Amino acid sequence: MTSVRKNPANASKKLSALLRKLGSGSPPRDLPPADDPIATIIVSMLLWDSTTEKAIGGFQKLMNEAVDYNDLRVCMPHETMEILGVRYPRVQERSQRLRAVLRSIYLREHAVSLNALKSQGKREVKKYIESLDGITPFAANRVLLLSFDTHGIPVDEQLKELLVDAEVCEPEVEIPDLTAWLASQVRAEDAAGTHYALQAWSDKHGSGGSSGRTVVSRKSAGTPARRG
Repeated sequence: MTSVRKNPANASKKLSALLRKLGSGSPPRDLPPADDPIATIIVSMLLWDSTTEKAIGGFQKLMNEAVDYNDLRVCMPHETMEILGVRYPRVQERSQRLRAVLRSIYLREHAVSLNALKSQGKREVKKYIESLDGITPFAANRVLLLSFDTHGIPVDEQLKELLVDAEVCEPEVEIPDLTAWLASQVRAEDAAGTHYALQAWSDKHGSGGSSGRTVVSRKSAGTPARRG
């Protein structure tokens, strides 16, 4: 793993000071329950490089329009875009990725459900979630943390920018390295509270997904399938 700073000890001190200042966070009001992994995936895809308020609002809009998760799966990207609204950050890419993720689950499970993962080990679950077509590392880490109790700290570009500004990490650090380093600095039992605290910080001080920057991912958004 690449060091997040030239002086790792100083990075740890900066992070510790930041986390003490932020305190432990808690799930926001109206957040879907974490024991529903499909809802958590959808919210996580909406939250990536966005804000909690936008993600929860977007989730509620989608579920008000869709009969169920399977109905949402067959929504074409332009339909999802219309529901979310054209002002939603990176709405086209986000809609394409969300459809690809749900379709990938359906092709594996013949249903939009992850109940089969509940009986599997964490290593198998991690491999499954991270290999879903269209999913972002942030969304994968978040659903693994909240729905499958797998240790990790989700990081997207706007959180990374804030951590750079706080001198916790260098600008050139890659998000996977930063994610792994943060997990090594935070105890497993504190990970969810730390995520909620960092996300609230990002909601308040981050770009809110309005920067228009493109985050390059090796994950494909997939080819949209026909509705029905």
